[in-house]
Amino acid sequence: MIDHTRPMAVRIACALLLGAFVTACGGSDNPALPLPPPVAVTPVATKLELLSSTARAMDTVVFRGDSAYLSLANSATEGSAVLRTALPLTAASNWRPVDLGACAMAPIGDFIGRSPKIKLVGQDVWLMQPWADTPETSNEHSTCTLGPTAASFAPRDHDLRTCNDYFCETLSMQDLKLAGNRLYSNAGGGNNLLTSSDGGTTWQVIRGSKDSQMCYATKFHVLGDRVLVGGECPLDMAFVEAYRLTADGGALVGEPKLPLTLPELENRNVQFIESVPGTEIVYVGVEGGLLRSLDDGRSFRFVLREPLTSAKSYPYIGAFLPLRDKPGTLVIGGFDKLHGRPYLAWSEDSGNSWKDISALVPGFDRKTDDEFSTPSVSALSQDPQGRIIVVTNERADGQGRLMLLTLGTR
Repeated sequence: MIDHTRPMAVRIACALLLGAFVTACGGSDNPALPLPPPVAVTPVATKLELLSSTARAMDTVVFRGDSAYLSLANSATEGSAVLRTALPLTAASNWRPVDLGACAMAPIGDFIGRSPKIKLVGQDVWLMQPWADTPETSNEHSTCTLGPTAASFAPRDHDLRTCNDYFCETLSMQDLKLAGNRLYSNAGGGNNLLTSSDGGTTWQVIRGSKDSQMCYATKFHVLGDRVLVGGECPLDMAFVEAYRLTADGGALVGEPKLPLTLPELENRNVQFIESVPGTEIVYVGVEGGLLRSLDDGRSFRFVLREPLTSAKSYPYIGAFLPLRDKPGTLVIGGFDKLHGRPYLAWSEDSGNSWKDISALVPGFDRKTDDEFSTPSVSALSQDPQGRIIVVTNERADGQGRLMLLTLGTR
């Protein structure tokens, strides 16, 4: 019997001894089994591995069926190109040119280098490239497609050809998205937002006008019956706005903007607007930061923000990838304007915290004060096997690298 008149510490010690004695001498015929040794977990390093390289600049890679497609800029001696190879991607993949037909851009010549962007929209690979109004390039096209069974790209910009009293031009787009049965694009730049209900044969203006504008092209994203637009127009006046769409998605419901809760953007131009599929999470990349919404784009706050006078870094985040097999895991990329370096980071908690892995990117050690030659991450994507594919350029105008990113535990 335990003496309740003893101090508490003594009573506890006696109870423990009694319990141990009863356990050892009790009615069980099976002695206690030893615990298994702890399983050792070997840390895995985060790494970038080279898959392919070229002297020219790379822009984007897309996947369709059993093939990968990669776009290359023109150079002083070569025209633009789209290459194709069979999946899965390896360092031994054999890349072959796809016939660009009338959509090829000539070598640089007296004009600047230009890079075609490709994107899989529906079942078509769309090619978007800057149109140039020069005698050498007057027959070029700004927008083309490669159908699922086509052997070459075909022009799709007939209705983007516009004329006024002084000249004619072909509008170029920087992005194209499909929402329902409608295409949306920012052809012409500035505040322009155009839509097509017939696969890009004809285009109607939702916002802006059907001609080219001098401002940065609007970034946009359709969320049900709303559209978010963002950019910097006029110059140094950044904005993100929301508008209601008509039932068919073909126009805005009047001019009034929808309520939107935003922090002060200062002059941080918008780089992209994207949502995470199957969620109400929306991200907006801006100069020096990243905004996140948890309520389907109605209110935003910064989850990554560098001051305009930062001495740490000032990333321009233009590439964004939410991993489809790892909810909450994000990869972002671009370039650090402050240090003239590429920028690459990832998060496991939807952007609450970040791991900066920029030092892995080729060109990180080659600091430059010239933003036109700054190394960068130009595109991020997942291949059909779920692997993370990174497109980098050691210069803005060349030394492209196609790389495989493995996210490790250290």
